[in-house]
Amino acid sequence: MKTLVQVSSLLFVFLISSCDFKEDYELPSWDIEASAPIATSSVSFDDLLGDTTLSIDTLGDKSLVFVYQKDLVEYNFDEIVELNSISINRSEDLGNVDIDDVSFSDGAALPATLQNSAGFPIDSPFENVITNTLEYDATDDFYSITFADGTIELAIKNEFSFDLSNINITVQAQSQDINFDFPYLSAGQTDTQTKDLSAKTLDGLIEVSITNVDIPSQNNLFNFSSQDSLLLFVAINDINFDEADVVLPSQELINEDTTFVFDAGGALLNRVKMSSGEINMDITSTLKSVLKFEYNIPNATLNGVPFSVYREIPAEGSINETISLANYEFDLTGQDGNQTNTIYVESYARIDSTGEQVSISVEDGVESSISIENIAPSAAWGFLGQDTITESRETSFLDLSALKGDIDFEFVEVKMVTENNLGVAADLHVMKIESSSNTSSIELESPLLASPFTIAPGIESLDPANPVSPTITEIIFDESNSNIDKIVESKPNSIAFDFEMVVNGDNNNQNDGFIYLDYGVSSELQIEIPVSMKASNMVMKDTVDVSLSVPEIITDGSFTIVVNNGFPFDAEIKMELMNNAGLLLETLESENIVRASEVDIDGVTVASTNSVLKFPFEDLSVLLARTKKIGIEITLNTQPSEQFVKLYSDYSIDMTVIANFEKLISQTILE
Repeated sequence: MKTLVQVSSLLFVFLISSCDFKEDYELPSWDIEASAPIATSSVSFDDLLGDTTLSIDTLGDKSLVFVYQKDLVEYNFDEIVELNSISINRSEDLGNVDIDDVSFSDGAALPATLQNSAGFPIDSPFENVITNTLEYDATDDFYSITFADGTIELAIKNEFSFDLSNINITVQAQSQDINFDFPYLSAGQTDTQTKDLSAKTLDGLIEVSITNVDIPSQNNLFNFSSQDSLLLFVAINDINFDEADVVLPSQELINEDTTFVFDAGGALLNRVKMSSGEINMDITSTLKSVLKFEYNIPNATLNGVPFSVYREIPAEGSINETISLANYEFDLTGQDGNQTNTIYVESYARIDSTGEQVSISVEDGVESSISIENIAPSAAWGFLGQDTITESRETSFLDLSALKGDIDFEFVEVKMVTENNLGVAADLHVMKIESSSNTSSIELESPLLASPFTIAPGIESLDPANPVSPTITEIIFDESNSNIDKIVESKPNSIAFDFEMVVNGDNNNQNDGFIYLDYGVSSELQIEIPVSMKASNMVMKDTVDVSLSVPEIITDGSFTIVVNNGFPFDAEIKMELMNNAGLLLETLESENIVRASEVDIDGVTVASTNSVLKFPFEDLSVLLARTKKIGIEITLNTQPSEQFVKLYSDYSIDMTVIANFEKLISQTILE
């Protein structure tokens, strides 16, 4: 609403003559006239546009130009590419912990009591000539062990010069001993037997007992030598346990490189930068010692530093942790650098020896779940795939609603400017542009819309704050190639826009490109119309606040508007009296008109004109007292009517509003 200069109050001049009054004489009465300006105003074309979406610019010669911009397409890629989540689930137990094979050997000699029989033939057997217990300390490997799998191998060698028989050997076990029986062993012969250790429990101090050895009757002489013996070779192999008491050795549980291929929906990417994403680690250990865990993505870097996580999980403990991947850049060329959409990760888990005895079980181990989730790249490089986007939109448009009546612009030029921030080319096919006003709909007709137009790819810059230098493509619509002037002059309030955009459509060679989050393709209409126009019954309104001090009784009066018109328009003016809420109380009209300014042959004002308009009224005391706003409605017509006129920034209509009141002083009869 325009702010006007308010005159403080009405000026009343009373010309009153003194006289003597006599009883029963009728007092005379007077009509007192008063006139005073109540407001002044200077209205330019900016004011006449009111609250429209149109703005005004001034050219070098002070002539005016309409300036208007409206987005048609603004296609930003909130999700530039979609990458699926990946996960690694592992379960490793100590059943695979390496416990070294155990082996030892020892010998058992004949007792000295048999020396007297030396040199004689063995005509009759000797029974139970050897009984002995051999011990071996295996506590460097285990203090006790219950086997899930494993074998014990016993090899015996007869170093004597005579044969042996009925050889019985026992390996002590907690629940059931392990027995080896060798019926006959010739002189110099070696024999081997293997027993299954599944479900057997051995102590770390291993006892091997020779419970019986006989010397059978034979032709050989009994030659006795203290150097000869029955040799025993014991080997415990392929050890897998259910339970064990051990000094836990250093153990590598996980050492693995894993390759993952993202599903990028047809894109073949060699690099992405993350706007968001996270690694979720859920690791549980039932081990009796600290588990050391390491997870690396060598080709994911933040400020040049590869992603690496090292955690120590306490004995029989767990961790659950989420680590942000925001701003990490992923090289997706794989371990060998010749792939796409591919990352590889390195996983390690180990335990270190503490030197202390602990109880372990085959069920002890580690379970890990590592996942990369909620991946949202902020930028991507590579072949971005091909995509077709079809949309229909309707949006508010050029608002000339303040200019009521018929207008005809001398020249209209509208640019459709398309900005491409993608690192790939795109084809934009404008299928329909249709404007709508309160009275009609008009579809844009132009041969320029018959086929798609190609927009070249944007150029990547080295500025992180503005990573893309867009390419700009312009199409110009004017009266020579379209009906754009009819659309603008219809004063539309909305526009419907149907388009099809093919991204990377001609890239059959899968050449690399780039794309950044929130950097897409946009098209807008840019309207710059030199204000050279014809107007017929163009109506504009302005409203001002007023504060009137109104006498109690007004017989009649009028408002006068003195107009100095610098516009090349004739004007008719109505006054509307309104209350504080803007409700119309009374409309006042004048029989006079505002004469257009004087113009030259080019339609340029060369001299302003002065006009005086009167708006008479009668008996409006009550309404005037309630009047808080005055609306001025101006109806404009170009003069001469068929001549285009150009408007300039120094054009204005200057108005002074004057109130003319006539007050009646009431009569009183003296007693």
